[in-house]
Amino acid sequence: MDSTENPTDSGRRSTRIRAQIPLRVTSLDPAISFSESGHTLVVNTQGCGVRLSRALEPGLAVSLDELPARQGVTARIANCVPLGTGGHWWMVGIALDEPGNVWGIHPTPADWGSEAAIATAAGASSPAPSVAKEGEWPYRRFSSRGEFHPGKR
Repeated sequence: MDSTENPTDSGRRSTRIRAQIPLRVTSLDPAISFSESGHTLVVNTQGCGVRLSRALEPGLAVSLDELPARQGVTARIANCVPLGTGGHWWMVGIALDEPGNVWGIHPTPADWGSEAAIATAAGASSPAPSVAKEGEWPYRRFSSRGEFHPGKR
């Protein structure tokens, strides 16, 4: 854990923390064969940013394994942007289906609260964000869990 960013970023419900936490990202869609070990670059209670060697489509359901605090966490790809110009690495934003401190961060920032409070505030029982149709303006999509980024194509 290196440092924290400004907890008052507009639209953000919990402080982002720079942290390199090892994990495995695996596609839950049988049509998309993908599983890769990597590490987080930033984390918060709603998700993380991960550096991966392949681009993943926003909306793809994934499982996060090999986490320090929990196993088998489900999530969705929120966005995906290339890192640099070579196309060898991608910054993949991942939104947890059930927000919480799955990262094992201790002590936690004050705005992370308890897992029960986070899940209630984020509406964990709400459905996942819809995936855009071809040609649809991406900024009309909103997640019940807060900020949503459509990613670049």
